[in-house]
Amino acid sequence: MMLDTLWRDLRLACRGLSRAPGFAVAAVLTLAVGMTGLISMFALVEGVLLRPLPVRDQARLFVGWRALPEAGARHWPFKTTDLALLRNESRLLEGVAGVGYNDPGAVVVSEGGAAAYLRSARVTGEFFDVLGVQPLLGRRLTPRDDVSGAENVLVLAHGLWQRRHGGTRDVLGRRVLINEQPFTVVGVMPPDVDHPHQVEAWMTVAAMQTTTENPTWKNAMASELNLLARLRPGVTAAQAGAELRALAPQLDALRDPGDFRGTIPILQSFEEFAVGDVRLALLTLFGAVGLVLLIASANVANLLLVRGESRKSEFAVRAALGAGRRRLVRQLLTESSVLVLAASVVAVASTRLVLPLLLRVAPDGLPRLEAIHVDTGVVLFSVLLGLLVASLAGLTPAFASARLDLTSSLRDTSRGSTGSGTRRGRRVLIVAQVALAVTLVSAAGLLTRSLLRLQDVGVRLASDRLVYVPLALPATYADRDRQQRFITDLVSQLETIPAIEAATPINVVPFTGIGWDVPTFTAEGQAAERARTNPTLNLEEIHPNYFDTFEVALVRGRAFTEFDREGTTLVAIVSDDAARRTWPGEDPIGKRLKMGPPDSPDPWRTVVGVTAPTRYRELREPRATLYLPAAQMLGAARDVVLRTSAPLSLVTQLVASRVRALDPAVQVMPPRPFSDLLDEPLARPRFNSALIAVFGAAGLGLAALGLYAAMAASVRQRRREIGVRIAVGATARDVRRLVLGEGARLVGLGAMVGLTLALVTTRALRGLLYEVQPLDPIALASAMGLLMVVAGIALYIPTRQAGRVDPVTMLRAE
Repeated sequence: MMLDTLWRDLRLACRGLSRAPGFAVAAVLTLAVGMTGLISMFALVEGVLLRPLPVRDQARLFVGWRALPEAGARHWPFKTTDLALLRNESRLLEGVAGVGYNDPGAVVVSEGGAAAYLRSARVTGEFFDVLGVQPLLGRRLTPRDDVSGAENVLVLAHGLWQRRHGGTRDVLGRRVLINEQPFTVVGVMPPDVDHPHQVEAWMTVAAMQTTTENPTWKNAMASELNLLARLRPGVTAAQAGAELRALAPQLDALRDPGDFRGTIPILQSFEEFAVGDVRLALLTLFGAVGLVLLIASANVANLLLVRGESRKSEFAVRAALGAGRRRLVRQLLTESSVLVLAASVVAVASTRLVLPLLLRVAPDGLPRLEAIHVDTGVVLFSVLLGLLVASLAGLTPAFASARLDLTSSLRDTSRGSTGSGTRRGRRVLIVAQVALAVTLVSAAGLLTRSLLRLQDVGVRLASDRLVYVPLALPATYADRDRQQRFITDLVSQLETIPAIEAATPINVVPFTGIGWDVPTFTAEGQAAERARTNPTLNLEEIHPNYFDTFEVALVRGRAFTEFDREGTTLVAIVSDDAARRTWPGEDPIGKRLKMGPPDSPDPWRTVVGVTAPTRYRELREPRATLYLPAAQMLGAARDVVLRTSAPLSLVTQLVASRVRALDPAVQVMPPRPFSDLLDEPLARPRFNSALIAVFGAAGLGLAALGLYAAMAASVRQRRREIGVRIAVGATARDVRRLVLGEGARLVGLGAMVGLTLALVTTRALRGLLYEVQPLDPIALASAMGLLMVVAGIALYIPTRQAGRVDPVTMLRAE
């Protein structure tokens, strides 16, 4: 009996909707727009935030590092000796491993005579055991692989295995050259294993050390590791953190003479570390598209109210024939459910098209992209979402339409009238749509303003004319002096080319946040406590033509020259922000400083110059910089930066020809303009801003359509009233002012409510903003201005229609 009744209701609902195809299509498409966006965003949230990581018992897995808060050193790595101590002394950690602090890093891999970059991570032998993952093919790295003299082996990430090796099982045992050292592929990991993020292959620390003869680099490979630790069952993060802090004095005892001490070990859950800083952005975007769906639901509810008004006579007749209010409500809910079901089908189908496009434009920094797809969880969310939307869009219109006065509905004099409850309902829905649209557009305005500030931030470099040229040097250049001679000769050759204005060797890829730091330094005359408060500095080893190439201004003093080399007075240049903090109100020229605390064996260096601050390392969070002459340091540059206005293709040919003339064994990797390098740190803010702008535009458009539909319906239902007003002396202008005033009052009330919501909700965006406050007046004023323009467009046609009512025609109908 129940199934028969349901089937009868469904047939009646479909028959009724088929008689109003325009209404049905508009309602389905309106809901489908909002549902597609929310389902797609849920797929992102589920894949990145909700789906368990492919590790064993992820709740017990943690990542750690050290911090020196007084100096602003928030993330400082461990050494292999530190990890060995923790492995032996800790009673709360079940496993301890290390993974490269700045990894994955780019290495040159050669196979079959072709060279390419490989994003590799160096790890200790216990890494995969502590991580708790098993290989898809072959075996994983072990502690036996992480000892001097062991065979160099490599484990591939799933993505690299698919892209470069076609997913073949024959990859096991294949030999490749990394920095001209042979490595054997011994395993392939499953698809979702991605630690550190965007890694393409893993090798042991010992194996990585074989790729260079430079003792400084060898030491760095064992000295810059994050801790990967697994807690014993029942141990909390607080207990493990307390134990690490208790072991800190023993860790300090392992420091080399003059190394900084007193660091604080920091633990972070592996889940939080893997997700990174995308949680706030994804949840914000998910909330934004949720507001779009609420606007769409209110829009459809308004359409259903208007449709219910036009069917009052039908409902009255059915009620007169014995249909109770419950029966009418059930029928109306069935109709709205059919609409929502159709919208859900369209939305799920659309999501399968929209999601791949969304992933294609997603920034590379978004973690776990390979885990995002339409699965059972997404489908279940779609079903639950459909039920929610059916309730939001259908309940109020159903009860409002069924709540009618049978007697008045059957009177001819009531034709064209609208119940006061229905009018209030429509007005509330319009106000709600406008308010939600204002909230969305305000958030979009804030993120757009933030993006513009970030794009316009002065990097204080000639980035529009700079080209980064990476070089792949063979193992024969392991000798530092030979490497420096080659780079110096190459720069000299390049500077003779008319198309190249200047050139300089560099050690660090710009705008990546990766490089050497000076966590603490001492200015001459400072006590230990004062030295601990000195800012952490970026350390740049540079060549004499560095500032000229980058067009970095010298505030005072001089630049380095070819005479600043080994055996001469050790010198340094500091950025202006470092000078002002270290020697406030004093001239820093001639002052001396050294790296480390006052008892550090590092020699004193005399400041000979002060430069303008730059954003060479970090675009978003610039830090003060210490420049040292490369000739007085142990490192050696491997890459080159050119200042040129020539086309990139010509620059590539010119550099390649000069390199071949000097040494055909050196390979020139694809050069990249600085403008392209700047796109990488801007990719995620652009993605966030673009998505929320799309959601804001969709919400504003839906609110405008809802306003237009509601006001147009109001004009149609008040034609008799308008005719009477004109007959008794009102002008067309008076009528237009009446309709426009009603719409403006609703928009104004919605704008005030929306502005209040925006003042509250946009505070949650603080972590996504750059040099823009959540209450930024320009963003909020722009949102209000845009709303007024769109609302004016939406009210234009209903206002004109009201002014064209013919009173004679309307009164004759009486």
